[in-house]
Amino acid sequence: MRDSPDVRVLVPVAVLEGQVIPDQLVHLLSETTVVLLAYHEIPEQTAPEQAREQFEPKAREELDDLVSVFEAAGATVETRLVFTHDLDQTTERIATEAECDAVLLSNPAPTIDRIIVPIKEAINLDTITKVAAAVGKRGDVDLTLFQAVQDDGAVPDGEALLDEVANDLAVLGVNREHVSRVVVVAQNPLQALIEGADDHDVVVMGEEKPTLRGRLFGETSDRVAEQTVGPVLVVRRPLEPEPDADDADGPANPDGPT
Repeated sequence: MRDSPDVRVLVPVAVLEGQVIPDQLVHLLSETTVVLLAYHEIPEQTAPEQAREQFEPKAREELDDLVSVFEAAGATVETRLVFTHDLDQTTERIATEAECDAVLLSNPAPTIDRIIVPIKEAINLDTITKVAAAVGKRGDVDLTLFQAVQDDGAVPDGEALLDEVANDLAVLGVNREHVSRVVVVAQNPLQALIEGADDHDVVVMGEEKPTLRGRLFGETSDRVAEQTVGPVLVVRRPLEPEPDADDADGPANPDGPT
């Protein structure tokens, strides 16, 4: 991940399916660099080059309109247009290539007044804090720092960690009066977060390392997005070290040139 004060957010958009980014989300991301990933999923038997030839003019027109909306709100905008067989793989690839700090899982956003930021542990805390500050320093939203712990004995350490994050947010320009801290004791941290998110409009959470449970039941961020009503900003974890060239045999690019 980059060591830079600016925040880069990947915003995937189904460009030919009429997907709309709510004005409230545009406003929320106006202090960031928005990387618009305009995508169109295509059947396995369709070549990306064939789809590009057929659909690119319309897709470019829709993408240009989105760029204008974000730029009018003050955001810096970059774009990628892809025709892909595998959206998840493409999203990960573009997020890596564009050095994005976070990826937006878009849900409806009628209002954005309160943002919840679950803090699980100190891993990747600097980037999570940076992203939270970018969306929380405008002064028209409140941030709730949230942690679920296993027992009462862990509460003081949880409170100390959230105090540290609150101090870092203040350094980054977030008004302390707009930041609250909540530590709850819960045997099921995911359910506690979903319940805590009920009265919030956006979740900003860290990406977890892939696990077998995640592959079987879905990644935590996806499950939160499915069970809450608002958008989720997933802060990407640091990249794993690259394998040796002799051992690397990654999959081919699923969507051709961007």
